[in-house]
Amino acid sequence: MNNVAALQALDSRVIRNILRSMANEHWSVAEALDEYDIPEELRADYEAQIEDCFID
Repeated sequence: MNNVAALQALDSRVIRNILRSMANEHWSVAEALDEYDIPEELRADYEAQIEDCFID
């Protein structure tokens, strides 16, 4: 698997874990990103991916 594919798979796994934690722990997106130690420069990307899970 090349690096890009590996990073995308990792990101997808992290997003799934964040969504699960948000539901189980009643966390906000910001709290979940803090708990998963998502770097500040990547937060906008993660927030957009999480938003896509909720908006048709």
